[in-house]
Amino acid sequence: MPTAAKLVSAIVMGVLGWVAAHLVIPHLPPESRIGFFREITATIGVLVGWRFLGARAGAGAGASLGFGLGASLVLVFWALLVFSGYEMIKRSLRKSYDGPVEGLKGMMQIAIDDLVYLRPVEVWGALLLGGLAAGLIAEAVARRLP
Repeated sequence: MPTAAKLVSAIVMGVLGWVAAHLVIPHLPPESRIGFFREITATIGVLVGWRFLGARAGAGAGASLGFGLGASLVLVFWALLVFSGYEMIKRSLRKSYDGPVEGLKGMMQIAIDDLVYLRPVEVWGALLLGGLAAGLIAEAVARRLP
């Protein structure tokens, strides 16, 4: 059921995804092709905001802070999963893996290796502060526009 809290959460988390991706780009290797990195991460943020954060809005200010932080972590998880899955598919089309299990292991290794790009303080600061703000905004909207 669409609600104002879901809509606002989707917008705020989409913006947070775009900003976090923008902050990660300078730390990627120089040979990286950026492509639609920001846009895909923002789309993941929109989905996380709608399905995760917006659905839980209205539980109180303390809970909203936790849900906002959780939404940031869910955003990071799904972004790592999507981008490592894409890289695994590219590698598998070049016959880099002997079978599907090796491909899945490779995908997890790619995701673990990509965590290095999230190390800078500004990335985690944006994700944590943005998640807290998103939770509070979702809570405020849920209270005013049920």
